[in-house]
Amino acid sequence: MGAPAGWPDHSAVFERVAPGVVSVTVDGDGRRVGSGFAVSPTEVVTARHLIVDSRSVVVRDIGGWAGAAQVVGTDARTDLALLRIAEGQLHPAVMGSSDPLRVGQTVIAIGNPWGLGHSLSVGVVGHRGRRLSPDADEGPRVDFLQLALPLNPGNSGGPIFDQEGRVVGVLSGAHAQGQAIAFAVPIEALVESLDALRRGARVSRAYLGIGTRRVAGALVVSSVIPSSPADRAGLRPSDVLEAFAGVVVDSPEGLQALLDQRSGGERVPVQVLRDGASLSLWVPLSDWASQPVVVGGMTLRAAPGAGGEVVAVRPRSRAERAGVRVGDVVRSVNGAPARAPADVKDALTDGAPAQLGLLRAGSSVQLRLGETG
Repeated sequence: MGAPAGWPDHSAVFERVAPGVVSVTVDGDGRRVGSGFAVSPTEVVTARHLIVDSRSVVVRDIGGWAGAAQVVGTDARTDLALLRIAEGQLHPAVMGSSDPLRVGQTVIAIGNPWGLGHSLSVGVVGHRGRRLSPDADEGPRVDFLQLALPLNPGNSGGPIFDQEGRVVGVLSGAHAQGQAIAFAVPIEALVESLDALRRGARVSRAYLGIGTRRVAGALVVSSVIPSSPADRAGLRPSDVLEAFAGVVVDSPEGLQALLDQRSGGERVPVQVLRDGASLSLWVPLSDWASQPVVVGGMTLRAAPGAGGEVVAVRPRSRAERAGVRVGDVVRSVNGAPARAPADVKDALTDGAPAQLGLLRAGSSVQLRLGETG
């Protein structure tokens, strides 16, 4: 029996698309659950942060079939990963486009919240083009879809469908302090990177560690993050960036685009103008997703699916005053999901008060980090 006349009814869409959705269970540093969807009979897309440092991955479809999956490719810039199974019996989802979506239009999520496989949630597009990290040198390089949608841990990596049952986005996380605020990677980002993922690429956005500003048509270094690749190479505030890897740069966006084409581990030349003299410096770029950082009195190392594990707290620092402890895992800053230590560094660099969402001994903790001083 269908819904009463005039009531929304998503049962037909669910029945059509649910066979293409899978639950994902990951064993690694503890057990994690998430979601994914098939893009071929043997391939599944999920969230990269879910499968980082995994030892084993199992996918399960709505009929109860389960199979071991291997991680084929990952992209830290978009928080996407491709898994492959040996047996080809998955039902590929139909990929659509996020471009026609307007704020207020209905979207549907099917996923694995708290291990409750193939649960449906319905919401609307809340905003388009949401950049979670304001700095050009940090964070996933995606203009996220912001969704007004009730989600829970375990939904990450799952598909967002339009009302026709086409995948328009991949869930990446939810606002830790918000009420039903979620973020999804537009499907176009997956389409663009899918061939590379299938070839086994491990795409990692390059981490440089500087802030820049335009001054009289030139790109000037405004800040250098301590212990970053830029710092180790000898870049200084007030240096004028002339070229990066042999390409002239004169804007933050131009530098950002060049970094997007590079991966951690590469060594590139950077040409700068300092006190009227031209210098060539070689910079060993780091991987944004795995770069350890020191910020707010915390030393953070990369942790699967989070902004980092606290491995040291400096006495009398902002972190110690707030009650941060060694072993805490930073999951969010001011409600926005953190996917790498560099996310946390970027969010806290200005020294303003901030709300930290932590995981401590299996329980969620919220702490207020005071301002610098």
